[in-house]
Amino acid sequence: MARDRATSPAGGRDREVTTWTLPLRWTTAAYLVLAALVEFVTNALFETRPAIERSLRAASPKLSGDQLRDSVSFGYVSAWLLVAVVVVGAAVLAYGAYRGWRWAFWVNLVVLFVGAAQLPTNVLALSSPATQIQPPAAIALELLLSLVAAGLLVWSVVAAARYGPWAMRRRG
Repeated sequence: MARDRATSPAGGRDREVTTWTLPLRWTTAAYLVLAALVEFVTNALFETRPAIERSLRAASPKLSGDQLRDSVSFGYVSAWLLVAVVVVGAAVLAYGAYRGWRWAFWVNLVVLFVGAAQLPTNVLALSSPATQIQPPAAIALELLLSLVAAGLLVWSVVAAARYGPWAMRRRG
């Protein structure tokens, strides 16, 4: 009974774990933590005001000095606000995955879909490095994370179709 409580989520008394449950939950939680860490580190290293200015000059060489300065400031602040939201959201969802919360499963599906949908964007970003803020190695890492998100998305969808959320089947 104690083991059952440790592996089944709160409110999941009508469901039982399968051999897929814990690996799916822990892998999803690990992916979310890693993706948030990568987002934070790459933002801290590469989303600097000079890098944003270089990228804007390459993309829009006709910007005036005031427009460029305002765009750089807006881009810098926006990037850090977005990272803060991503890190907090990923932490909550990773904890929800670890705990096996059903609502977190469905939100994680959306997050994994968004991560997988970034595949074409990352490929395009690698093809035009002059207009990118991040170096090609960081973009390649984001591309790798997109591939992992796609794999986890497929695994999660198959698990939900076969067993239910977090690959937990109904009792009985």
